[in-house]
Amino acid sequence: MIHASHEAVMVDEVLENLVFKQNGKYVDCTFGAGGHSLEILKKLNKEGSLISIDKDETVSINLPSHFSDGRFSLIHDSFSNLQGIFEDEEIDGILVDLGISSTQLDDPNRGFSFQSNGPLDMRIDSSKGQTASEWINTASKKEIEDVLWILGQERASRKIASKICQSREKQTIESTKELSDLILSCVSKKSKKHPATNSFRAIRMFVNNEIQELQKVLEAASYVLCCGGRIAIISFHSMEDRIVKRFFQNKDRIESTIKFNYIKEKFLKPTKEEIENNPRSRSAILRVAEKVC
Repeated sequence: MIHASHEAVMVDEVLENLVFKQNGKYVDCTFGAGGHSLEILKKLNKEGSLISIDKDETVSINLPSHFSDGRFSLIHDSFSNLQGIFEDEEIDGILVDLGISSTQLDDPNRGFSFQSNGPLDMRIDSSKGQTASEWINTASKKEIEDVLWILGQERASRKIASKICQSREKQTIESTKELSDLILSCVSKKSKKHPATNSFRAIRMFVNNEIQELQKVLEAASYVLCCGGRIAIISFHSMEDRIVKRFFQNKDRIESTIKFNYIKEKFLKPTKEEIENNPRSRSAILRVAEKVC
């Protein structure tokens, strides 16, 4: 059996609720290490097709041989451009996994993790945009406070922001260890969760415009999906899940007025067995809805 290097989350639930036509046309908006894409391909027949998208160019390097399949194609782009990519096409199902890939998280050169030292980058598409280090060393104290509080739900946001501003006056903050050590000096460790978890997540979400990207892909999916087409969103953050939930409730829309109905339950969580085997899945929430025409 073929295994992807990254353990995809809630695969069985995604396949059961999203892939309802074996000959359908599906889009995996967050290819990552290809875990979900591989399983979707397995469920499709020879008339079915899958287009995967990822803004990280490195995912196409040394692409596993099982993706040398005429039914599959990989596009390097942001999933917020979904409507532009499929302007004249209708899609049966769309998957968006909002979690950071383990292959990215575990690479110290990407700067996503406080577990190992590396350059403070955090860009999913490392070819463009502002790095986390550039932002940390130039943003105002108030802006840093707001990002840590709003996106990271970090209670010590003011204290951490003050420490960052004090430290960068002496020396620019350039590595994950420097930032992690700085946060550790401000926050006491009261639980198993590392004190830098919330802040690193918040900065990553800000640098990559993750909230805005999510809002855009939801709007785009409204137009790209066929009548009765389905969209599945896996979120790992309460703010992301709230945006998805309210979108399916026809609230907080930018433009779209297209209605969606949930498939079965309003949301699904990983099984206890999956959480035991893959602890990173513990905060995952899956919502699957169908376009109503």
